[in-house]
Amino acid sequence: MFMFKKPLILLILLLPVFAFAEDVKFPKIEGWQQDGEVKTYNRDNLFERIDGASEFYFSYAFEKLYVAEYKKGDAELTIEIYDQHDPVHAYGIYSMERPPSADTKSIGLEGYYDDATLNFTTGKYYVKMNTYHVENAGETLLTKVAQQLAPTLCEAPKLPAQYAAFPQESMVPHSQQYVSTNFMGLSMMGSAFRAKYTGSEGDFTLFIMHKKDRDAAAETMKKYQEFSQAESIKTEEGEYTIDDPFNGTIYLLWKGNYLVGASGKVTPEKAFALAKETMKNL
Repeated sequence: MFMFKKPLILLILLLPVFAFAEDVKFPKIEGWQQDGEVKTYNRDNLFERIDGASEFYFSYAFEKLYVAEYKKGDAELTIEIYDQHDPVHAYGIYSMERPPSADTKSIGLEGYYDDATLNFTTGKYYVKMNTYHVENAGETLLTKVAQQLAPTLCEAPKLPAQYAAFPQESMVPHSQQYVSTNFMGLSMMGSAFRAKYTGSEGDFTLFIMHKKDRDAAAETMKKYQEFSQAESIKTEEGEYTIDDPFNGTIYLLWKGNYLVGASGKVTPEKAFALAKETMKNL
């Protein structure tokens, strides 16, 4: 079972104040009839709705799911509203499910659509909408419904500070993500924020690990050096170059309870320059 208490306390302290709707209200859609009552799911029964995916949602602090279904003749429309506890986790799970090729739009904080579906995030909510037997629904019907629904969930959504800390220069637009656990496939790393970049050497990833305190950051660095079979284990803050047997060369900057690093096709000079700039933004 996933445990969130300490990470959530840490993230909550960093969050700006948002106005969230605590009572979710589904919109009235002209020409459509709501089909039955709103269904609700919690951590005990989410598997009934998304069997096999519930653990993934739990890792992003899932609290509750609200589902409403609509009908218009043989056409169907479903709206799912996931309460993911806070904007960090809501944007996080949205970003992990967002296709790399998505043409993002200003829907809530951010969203995207195709012919039959539309997904967006705003405040602590992640909203997924889909249709059946509706032509070009994403650009027309679903966009209209989403623009009606979004402000009732969060009046003024804002990208959480951890995602906004990444330097904009050379960053692939809208590539920020939050990996909730086992970052880079390593349990010792825990969670991390990341963004994709394109540089003169090729593509690379910049990432931020936010630990609960300096001791936790030190423990992560110790375990990572041991895993990488470093010749000596260093315990002071500063710049590190790690020869990760699974992920290649990793450049890491440690300061306080933050670890900022880079992986991929990037020079050490560029990696540490971006890491320092990111540190200033945190």
